[in-house]
Amino acid sequence: MSKRNSDWYMPSDWRWILGLQFGVPCVAVLAGLLLPFVARLKTADVRALYGVGLAAGIIGVALLFLARLPLYKEREFWTAGPKDLDRKHRRIYWMAYVFVAASLTLLGGVLLRLHEN
Repeated sequence: MSKRNSDWYMPSDWRWILGLQFGVPCVAVLAGLLLPFVARLKTADVRALYGVGLAAGIIGVALLFLARLPLYKEREFWTAGPKDLDRKHRRIYWMAYVFVAASLTLLGGVLLRLHEN
């Protein structure tokens, strides 16, 4: 059965418009939740910021190891990206990179704050 004959077919331009209608409010809500947290980090001391950044990095590396564990069991150590992972481990893989990116951002904030003084 082709996609156009399926009951669930929707043209790509309509998917894009519907994505905007749901995506923009979601981004607005997330920004409303994250901005007070970022403002609080601005007044936090360097040690607390470093601790949160280090913890996020450790969690990210642990999640990355758990996500790639099926590949390690198959003795595939040098594959790039999550293309060989199943759906569950691919989600864990991307969550690990979210934690690592947050860690790098927080540790970059520590570095900038230390250079201010």
